[in-house]
Parts: sequence; structure tokens; C-alpha cells
Amino acid sequence: MNCINQLCFFLFFLLSTLKVSATGQVPDYLIQGKDTLAIHANPLEPYFKKNPIKDGLITSFSTGNWRGYIAYFKIENNKLVVHDLYKEEYIEDEKGSTQRKLISIYNDIFGEIKDFECNFYNGVLICPYGKLINYVHMGYSSTYENYHLIEISQGNFIKEVKVTAEEFTQLKFKHFEKFKQTEEYKKMLEETINLVKESDTYLQSEFKDLEKEEKKRKKQNKYLYEKEKEMERLKSAENFIFIFTTDNIKTIDIPN
Repeated sequence: MNCINQLCFFLFFLLSTLKVSATGQVPDYLIQGKDTLAIHANPLEPYFKKNPIKDGLITSFSTGNWRGYIAYFKIENNKLVVHDLYKEEYIEDEKGSTQRKLISIYNDIFGEIKDFECNFYNGVLICPYGKLINYVHMGYSSTYENYHLIEISQGNFIKEVKVTAEEFTQLKFKHFEKFKQTEEYKKMLEETINLVKESDTYLQSEFKDLEKEEKKRKKQNKYLYEKEKEMERLKSAENFIFIFTTDNIKTIDIPN
């Protein structure tokens, strides 16, 4: 089993264990004038963590939409608001073909409140545009030529900027370095390393050639083997968190 296949399998296993998107995800959207921008973030998730969607309202889920809904947002009077909220239903027609249908569940969630204000949201709306540079069939990991970044604080519009893919990667890296100093990151890193260990055990049990290779390495020098495995797991965990975590980007400014 080559390194690339092992990494792909590891990511699939890890993502499945974490219950995050193992496939490319349908985004939420931001309506700006005549434009509708895909958002590589889900602003309603903090709200639904505290106010779960009632059982039975969303019955259809797909690997391309684990959350089960698609939200459309607007910025009205400098506030991020929910314009509409849909669930996906898959209905079989007379010919036996399955048709996807979007059904609004806005009133079921927010009642008669129009343009529900997202005063709970703090972060950056990451809206990619332009040429697709690298497609990754996992979450929002594909990279694009340009990014429209919109900073939101307690639901209020703060500022926006358009950057290249290289500039966005630099911004993401700077925020990640700052994030690594937090207790939240340390906890996430520990949990991810434990999952890496689980995936190592699983891979070795499933692929005998890999198991033999690992046993051979361990037999040659047990101490060195353990140190190398520790570093490999740390690196894998750090890379995974960097690639798949953008919630730590709270501002479009470069942190000190």
C-alpha cells in the first residue's frame, strides 16, 4: 500500500470518525445584489448546536450534505441575516428517477421572524470564486483562484477584502499559528492524535503488508520506532487540522 493510498484511506477513516464531511459538501450561500456566493463556512452551525433542529423535520441526508440543510444569507443594514433555509428531499417520479427538491423550512425554524439576525456568529465568510485550482472531494477543501472574505462580529458586518489563493493560504497559516497557542487547539490536537493512533491500528489489521513493515521497523530499533511514530502522528494531526479547520479565522487581519 503506497503512501498516497494510505493517506487517503486515513483521511476517510478519520473524517468518518469525526463525523465531518468525507465528501465535497453543498455550501451555504450569500446573496449580494445580483450575485450569489458560495460560502466555505456554515454560519448557522453555532446556533444549531444550542438550538438543535427538531427531530423529524429533516429526513433526507446525503454524503454531499451531512448537515441536511442549505442556508441562504444576506447582509442587510450591515447585519448578517438568514434569507431562507431549505431542506433537501429526494422524490421518485413516475419513471422511477429520483429528483432532488428544495423545501423551505425557514418558518419551522425561525417562525414569523423575517431576516433572522445571526448575532451569534463571529468569523469570516470564505467565498471562493474564479478558476478551480485543486479539487478535493472532502468538505470545503478545494482551492480556487480567488477568495472574497467577509468579516462578521456578533452578526455585524465589519469589513471585506478580495485576495488571491496564495494570499488566503498565508492568512490561513498565520491564524493557524496563533490558534496553536490556544487550549482549544491543544485539546483538538490530542483528540486527533488519538484518532490517528486508531487509524494506524485499523490499517495494520486490514493490510498485512503494512503490518509486516511496521513490525520490521519496530524490531530494528524499538525506541527509534516509537519516536518516529510519535512525530508522524503529530505531523499528520497538525496537517489534518490545518487543512480542514477554518473556524479559527475570526478576522481578515493578520494576527500579531
